[in-house]
Amino acid sequence: FRVVEINPLPRGRGIMGRTVENSDSSDGSDLESDCDSSQEMVAADEDSAPVRVLLICFMSIFQGYAMVGNPSHALKERLGISGEDQSASAAFQDAVAFFQITKLLMRVCQIAFLVVVKPAGIVYLAYVVMFVALMIPALCIYGAGMTDLWLVQLSYGLGGVAVGLFEGTFLSVISPLGKNTKTFVIMGAPLGFFINNTILATFNYYGMPNVVYYYFTAACLPFAMWLFHRNRPPVQKQAKNGCEAFLHSLKHCGEWVPKMIPWFIAKFVGNFVLEDGFPLLFNTFNTHRVPFPGGPDSNDTIPFALYTAWYWFPMMAAGDTISRRVPKFLSLHDRRACYAYLTFAFLLCVGGESLTALLIPVVTGLAAFIANFGNGFIYGLSAKYIDQFIEEEHRYAAYNLWCLAGDVGGYAGGSSVAVKVAHHVCGDRHYEYVCAVKKS
Repeated sequence: FRVVEINPLPRGRGIMGRTVENSDSSDGSDLESDCDSSQEMVAADEDSAPVRVLLICFMSIFQGYAMVGNPSHALKERLGISGEDQSASAAFQDAVAFFQITKLLMRVCQIAFLVVVKPAGIVYLAYVVMFVALMIPALCIYGAGMTDLWLVQLSYGLGGVAVGLFEGTFLSVISPLGKNTKTFVIMGAPLGFFINNTILATFNYYGMPNVVYYYFTAACLPFAMWLFHRNRPPVQKQAKNGCEAFLHSLKHCGEWVPKMIPWFIAKFVGNFVLEDGFPLLFNTFNTHRVPFPGGPDSNDTIPFALYTAWYWFPMMAAGDTISRRVPKFLSLHDRRACYAYLTFAFLLCVGGESLTALLIPVVTGLAAFIANFGNGFIYGLSAKYIDQFIEEEHRYAAYNLWCLAGDVGGYAGGSSVAVKVAHHVCGDRHYEYVCAVKKS
């Protein structure tokens, strides 16, 4: 690689005395995005040590996102909604899916915030909104005993606002720290789900009150906010404000949007699989016990809570986490390689999701691993592609529109459509513990 002259980087002290290399500008470098400079950027990034502590900052928001998993199932039971009641389950699932609607809308509506707030300020705001979202079920439903479905909508709606503000903005803000940091940090998403749906779910099975899901996750957010404040790269005072940068990218969309179209489609598919997995699981294995390790008609069963905490969710988290690191070792040297990787990820998503139709609990766990390996692979590949081939001035818009495409897929997978998919998967196959029907 030829030597590139860049501006000296100021040094900042991170948590526990860690030295972090930071950029003077909000977009992190002055490299152009042609083929030569893309390779130079890769070389520079490979030499920069990851700021690993930022994984906690990313993970904490996704612990809140994990409300769509085990906490939502516990909340559904708290409201007295049976998994065998398809109509009530569909209404509850639509309330939970409000998370996806507000997340989608906030990708665009955050432009209003950018008029007066820098992207880093939006990250802080996201932490606060998620905290409020978690307190609503904790105080109103579990604390005051309220059972109105609109409280579920409000809580999950605010949670969606928080993630919509946070995800693309956070990834854009930490871009100056290099791809080593980003490929490490994005593992925080599945790990956030793992904490709620495996560790806390195990404690829940052995007596932990359901409300602890919310109090614990809320308690993590202030600490995560502080870590972000200590370790984020600084923003240049003269930098263009976020709104101007976003609108500038939209005016020059021809320079970057065509490159992103395949990645938008892939993100839609990945999020559909992710969000459809939870309600599909809860609406097919819809009793308190699961046949294991036999087929759906087996009488050898284990508690549903332990099946999800010790098998299904770990398989899901493992697939999603491992796959996000794989792109670090791949070269996106040309368009053909990118499309080959995306096709492979797409086949994993679709193939894994299709395996759930067998209604065999052991296979369903493997299906979760395969489908979410595809989802995580898409996430890691996309982050690497955007940093390598999209001009830095357009990355903020690229990340947010990419997330927006995922939100559309997430809503399609997480709404009452998921209950219909589960009903279609069950068909005429109804067993004592799998696809059980409500007895009149």
